[in-house]
Amino acid sequence: MKYYLKENFRFLYADGQLYDEDGDVAYTYENSTLFFPQINLYREDFLLGYVKKNFTWFLRNYDIYFNDELVDSLDQKFTFFRSELELERLGWKIKGDFFSWHYQIYDENDEMIAQVDQEIFRFTQRFYIDIYDEENEVLIILLVLAINQFDKDVAASSAASSSHSSASHN
Repeated sequence: MKYYLKENFRFLYADGQLYDEDGDVAYTYENSTLFFPQINLYREDFLLGYVKKNFTWFLRNYDIYFNDELVDSLDQKFTFFRSELELERLGWKIKGDFFSWHYQIYDENDEMIAQVDQEIFRFTQRFYIDIYDEENEVLIILLVLAINQFDKDVAASSAASSSHSSASHN
């Protein structure tokens, strides 16, 4: 199944809709808090799951819940020159460049279960999600929302550190 995600304009947190191939709203998502986001995923006003950002001092961590049960955590791993994200319980891998929104998700058997691509030259983020494993569709969408929030958090901290460093040089 192919979806496209159209995000409403926000800086620090995400909300928006996922549209199916016919252009109908299939899912909606919204952030319920500002500083430690919890992104709720809905289908026809029914809460399917959510992504909850955890407070950490150094590396970022996001718990993924489905049917109110913790399924896995998306963890940022320490590397020197690039960010790496990992899911331990499911055994899924994320390959590609999630900062430029072109990445693939592989299951524990190294089978591609989803591909994500961003449409460029848009004011608000809009990207496509090709889901090849429909059995895990909701989990895949929750993972994409967690990666989206990770990307926003990295951008916000980069903006804060660059404004801090430029202010200290004045």
